[in-house]
Amino acid sequence: MAIQSHRPSLGAVAARRATVRWRPGLRLGAVLAVAALTAELAYIACASPRFAVREVELRGDPRVIEQVSSRISLPANTNILRAPTRRVAEQVEAVAAVREAHVSRDFPSRLVVTVEGREAIAVIREDTGAMLVDPDGTVFALRGEWGWGLPELVGPHLIGSSARKAAAADEIASLLTVLRAFGPDPRLRMTRLTFRGDRDIEVTLCSGPKAQLGETTELGEKARLLIETVEQLGAERVEYVNLSDPRAAYWRPRADFVSAGMR
Repeated sequence: MAIQSHRPSLGAVAARRATVRWRPGLRLGAVLAVAALTAELAYIACASPRFAVREVELRGDPRVIEQVSSRISLPANTNILRAPTRRVAEQVEAVAAVREAHVSRDFPSRLVVTVEGREAIAVIREDTGAMLVDPDGTVFALRGEWGWGLPELVGPHLIGSSARKAAAADEIASLLTVLRAFGPDPRLRMTRLTFRGDRDIEVTLCSGPKAQLGETTELGEKARLLIETVEQLGAERVEYVNLSDPRAAYWRPRADFVSAGMR
């Protein structure tokens, strides 16, 4: 049986070539149509009053929130897609009691601001209130918070409005250096840290004794000597320990303890 060859007709070849030529154009047209539709939808979303910011929700400690709410400023009818979230976060973080703020969009018309307050590790007290101090040395205040149970920081510049100035910052930094160096050891828990000038620091332990540390050097050795002195002699017996020079440390007994021993 003879084998017949099958060849496409000239018309079929021409039609196929025409289809191939048209395909790139069809793809381009489809892409342009999708892009135009996307742009139109984006324009509608950015211009529609439905997507204007109608509410700013604040989440966090209510005492911090009350300081933040008046700081947030947005132009009227700000579109949620165009809302300057970074600027809003910066407005919130300008409040001393705020450590960090995160802003998110909740469509169609709400911004959510999550506020993280600062952690207080010490306090500066006054007759009319108290200022709290965080681990970085930032001074802030919270309504109704007196910082009971926190070690009190005392210094020549840690009074009133001056507690937020540069000289006070140096004093706070030195006192926090001691607080960190003494760590969480319950034997070294302090009720007060006092900056006396010329880098001379004095601490008062919760157990009663006071210790003069001098400068913020050799703090590990000073802490060790203070623990040994109080444990060996008894906190009720020791009034004062001078550790300015760890190699020449000395202590002074409580006056009432001496008087009792003499009777």
